[in-house]
Order: sequence, then structure tokens, then C-alpha cells
Amino acid sequence: MQAQRVHRSTALPAWVGTTGPAEDVVLSTRARLARNVEGIPFPSRARNTDLRRVTEIVTNAVRDSEGRFGKLRIIHPEHMSWLDRRTLVDAHVASRQHVAGGNHRLVVVNEPATLSLMVNEEDHLRIQCILPGFQPMTALHMAGEFDAFLSGKIRYARADNYGYLTSSLGNVGTGLRLSVLMHLAGLGFVREAASILTAAAELKTSVRGLFGEGTDAIGHLYQVSNATTIGFSEREIASRVRAAADHLIARERGVRRGLASDSEMLYAVEKAREKLMEARTLNGRDAAVYLSILRLGSALGVSSDLSLTDFNELLVSMHLGTTALSGGKGYRDTGSINDDMKRAKLIRAKLSEKREAGQLALPEES
Repeated sequence: MQAQRVHRSTALPAWVGTTGPAEDVVLSTRARLARNVEGIPFPSRARNTDLRRVTEIVTNAVRDSEGRFGKLRIIHPEHMSWLDRRTLVDAHVASRQHVAGGNHRLVVVNEPATLSLMVNEEDHLRIQCILPGFQPMTALHMAGEFDAFLSGKIRYARADNYGYLTSSLGNVGTGLRLSVLMHLAGLGFVREAASILTAAAELKTSVRGLFGEGTDAIGHLYQVSNATTIGFSEREIASRVRAAADHLIARERGVRRGLASDSEMLYAVEKAREKLMEARTLNGRDAAVYLSILRLGSALGVSSDLSLTDFNELLVSMHLGTTALSGGKGYRDTGSINDDMKRAKLIRAKLSEKREAGQLALPEES
């Protein structure tokens, strides 16, 4: 049997340590499918006995997978440390609401964490595939394969006139949310980020912050996703999201071409490096802003401070999900001074590692 109970987080997802298509602009692509079990109330209305029944149904289905989707682990967030729960959120394997929930909530994840399943979040099942770079069709295909397997074991709630029934009306229909995590720092640097919203609206897509709905785009990181799930097929939705992302990638690259020799850009990279090397405390927002500038500098070829994967690793290790877990709207930096000190130390260590390897010409710390 491949599924097993563990009370700790898995290794960091594959998208963190690897890159993919359009890696200069796109960090990852995620396809998420919302499903509910027929005859059982949605989680917001369900009793504990209902939620327990869902976990039993899903656990039995996962046990039957027999390695078809790789080695699957069943994680119980309520038995995990606060640190491990934050890591799941930072890595986008689970949502802030899910790990801060209650009993009978599970996360099922495969070995590379490309495929995962949240059980009893807003819906009974949230199936998701997250891949490095820009891979909308591949992510949709992989999530669809897992969904097809589970649908052979679990009877989903659906209606002929509407499609899959979900807790939120915004997910009724296909239940698909296809999102692309993009680094649009060039547009932000030249103060054209507001145009992102206009372009997204015209292509029937939406733009959210790093941790989804209700959060800000710290460090110029945006999630571009479909705005509706009903009235369109999964392929039509994928086509819309792909068109919006292609448009934004082209605009971002166009802006970046003019920044490589821009003196203001070079100065911003130097100041960001200096701030990060000198800081002994860093709140999450400031850390993301400075690292975003260094990532942009690396993409432009004007610095070698951070590789793309270095940025990813820091992004999911800084515990920005601490604020997301607070439940407040937007990004409010509510981390402790201890978190701020650890964050600053982590970043200094990464930059110093580069310097000691001869990749950076930085002054010695005083």
C-alpha cells in the first residue's frame, strides 16, 4: 500500500527546486479541481460525522491507487507543528484556511508534491497539480487524471444543468481554477502594474496576490487565473488563461529589454543587495520586495545574486504564510520579531554562500 499516515510536511515541491517553460517570468502553474461527495453536506454545513465519513471515503480511494500516481502520503495538519503547517501554505500545497481548520482535514500529496489533494477544505475535495514554469495544459491533464481515478471510486455531487456542485457559486460548473504564478517586476518597476488588471479583465481572467483571493501581490508576484468556471469547458478555460499569461509574459519581457542598461535599475539592485546583507531583522513584505529586485536583476543578467531556484527556495522558506494564516484581508505583516530575525539571517546566509563561492563581489560584513 503506497499511502501512509505522516504528521509532518513533505519535501518542498518540485516547482521550488526546478524551472520550466517561460521560467524568467513564470514560477509555477497550478490546476485545481473542486469536487464534493454526493449526499454529504458541504464542509461549511457538515457535522463532524459527515467530515469523518469523507476522510474515510478518500482514504480508501487513495489506498486503492497502488502507486499509480507515485507514492502518496496522507498528512494530518492538526497533528503538525505550526512551522510545518506554514511550510505547506508557503509552498502552495495547502491553503491557509485548510491548515488552520479543525479535525477531519487531510492533505494527500505525492512524492515530488506535484499532485496533491485537500480534503474537507471549502469543498470535500480540492485536487491540484502544481508544476514549475508555464505548463497550463500539462497541469490540467495531470489533475484530470487524478480526478478521473477518484471519480471511479467516489460519486461526485453534480447536476446536469450546472455541472459539478461546489460550496462557492464561483466554482460551480467545471470546478476548475487554473492559475499561473508570475513575477511581473519589470512592469512594477516602470509603474505599469495597474495595466495588469485591465488586461486580465479584458481576457476574462482575474489577478490575485501570492496566497490567492484577498491577498496582495507582494514582491510583484501575481496569480493569474480564470474568473469563471461555468459555461466553458476545461480546455476553453485553459485557452483563456494561457492567452492572458502569454500577453503578460510578452509585456513583461518587452519592458525588461529596456531595463538591462537602465541606471535606476542597476542602482535598485545594488541597494536591494545592500539592504539584505545588512539587515538583522526583515519583515515579510520588505524581504519579498528586495528579493524581487534581485530576481529581476538576475533575469536581466545585471547581477548573479540569486538564481531562479534560489529565489523560489527563499520564497517558501521565509514563512510569508504566517500572515496569510492570520485570516486578515490583504497582506498585514503580523510576524514576530523572532520570525523577522530568522528571515534576515536566512537571506544573508544565502547571499553569503554565493559570495564565498566567488559569484558575488560584495564587501565584507562589518
